[in-house]
Amino acid sequence: MNLRTGIIIGFVAFNLQAQSAFEDFFTDQTMRVDYIHSGTAKTEAFSVDEIYIESVWAGSHKNLIDTLNLGKYLFEIYDVKTNQLIYSRGFCSIFGEWQTTDEAKNRRRAFSESIRFPNPKNKVKITLSSRDDNNIFMERWAIPVDPSKANIRRTNFYENINISKILDNGDPATKVDILILPDGYTKKEMKNFLKDAREMCDVLFATSPFKERKSDFNILAMELPSNASGIDNPRKEVYVDNALSCSFNSFESDRYILTWDNKTVCKAASAAPYDQLYILINSKKYGGGGIFNLYSTCIADNEWSGYIFVHEFGHAFAGLGDEYYTSDVAYDEFYNAGVEPWEPNVTALMDKKNVKWKALMDDETLVPTPWDKVVFDSTNRAHRKTTNQLKEKAAKDSAKAAHDQWRWDFLRAQEAWGTVGVFEGSGYSSEGLYRPYLDCRMFSRSLTGFDPVCLRAIEQMIDFYSE
Repeated sequence: MNLRTGIIIGFVAFNLQAQSAFEDFFTDQTMRVDYIHSGTAKTEAFSVDEIYIESVWAGSHKNLIDTLNLGKYLFEIYDVKTNQLIYSRGFCSIFGEWQTTDEAKNRRRAFSESIRFPNPKNKVKITLSSRDDNNIFMERWAIPVDPSKANIRRTNFYENINISKILDNGDPATKVDILILPDGYTKKEMKNFLKDAREMCDVLFATSPFKERKSDFNILAMELPSNASGIDNPRKEVYVDNALSCSFNSFESDRYILTWDNKTVCKAASAAPYDQLYILINSKKYGGGGIFNLYSTCIADNEWSGYIFVHEFGHAFAGLGDEYYTSDVAYDEFYNAGVEPWEPNVTALMDKKNVKWKALMDDETLVPTPWDKVVFDSTNRAHRKTTNQLKEKAAKDSAKAAHDQWRWDFLRAQEAWGTVGVFEGSGYSSEGLYRPYLDCRMFSRSLTGFDPVCLRAIEQMIDFYSE
């Protein structure tokens, strides 16, 4: 019995009322719509590529409508006969990130993207919305889909590939299902991949709140070999025949790892049930990436792999924003000035009396919350200048280690340490954006935990998937 058949047979009964609502509109399969997303920094267009019916639907049968208001995009599924909204999800995309780069101001590009949802029984209308300059969702595209049409593909891809269970807690419909895909691992290196995947999962479940919620997760690892080890590193003119076409230097950021090959990723992943995709990279070079409800990437053989694995999953799973602002990034004006970000852990402080995480703050906490930002920023600038002048790798590593320790001690010595507040400096911006805590897994390259606001956001997402 293969894994797909075993999972389908192994489905168990759950909340009858929720199941009844699900069964009114959907089958236990998955529909995937591939489309082309094109445009410039200020324009966008959509066109259908292909539509697939895949294997078992792994998502919740209860929480069909997205209530979290996260992501730059939102797709909605309407039953044509009743005009009832029957499914929706927020998400982000590579195109959406590309729009914030300098390149998008000067040229047009197109990217392959996909949306997935439970397979509808009857005709539906799909709408896709994106946020405008005020972060309000505006409908950009709508298409009808009839699941009975012959041109909807029902091909099963990668049927004979090995899929290992790293963590099995039961029914996919009531769990967060993570599928880990390898890139840059050859057939001979599959044992290394499985070892690396287990080690990264151990790190994830040693971190709160995943540690306390481990029983709400299933994790599978797919043994998908590449023809050569490693992935592309364009700055070193290294190009590799890797299975998923992942590459460093995405959007000209050396450490940012993405793949443009959406269709290959989706076809491989269709062989297993999943809510979240994680691509584990066979490399020692520092790097990774995470895009909300798309996928995460992380290198497997670096001293910081554990930190990256958890940090990037925070982006892709819970929609968390980066809280740091002193590192170089690929984006130009990632957040619109004077507009409240949608990310749950970043605020533009548009209303001092109604901070988005006010429920976690003490009434006497000052807004904004004072901290020694001038000292922090000047010391960071001095460190970067010194490090850039060093030639030897050992000297650079030593300087970075010393500075990391200084940051750790400095933040914990602040009077406001341990306080949920509104601290200036977040979302790649030194001024005008604020974070909820002095330090967090989304702020520092360290093994510090998630701050209380991030913890809450992750818990809410686990609940959303596992109910």
